Amino acid sequence: MDFGTAISEVLTDEYPTKLIRLGIKDTFGKSGKAEELLDYFELNAEKIKKVVLDMDN
Repeated sequence: MDFGTAISEVLTDEYPTKLIRLGIKDTFGKSGKAEELLDYFELNAEKIKKVVLDMDN
């Protein structure tokens, strides 16, 4: 179990709520400008907002 998994389990046990796990998928790293990398890995504000809003549907 990794650190993020452990924290998410404790939090959802203590404060039951929906949890979205976001991160970089298992892939080789890339190099580039921060904004380009956030877009590439779909971790920019627009993509995160879409994931959150889609979760409610």
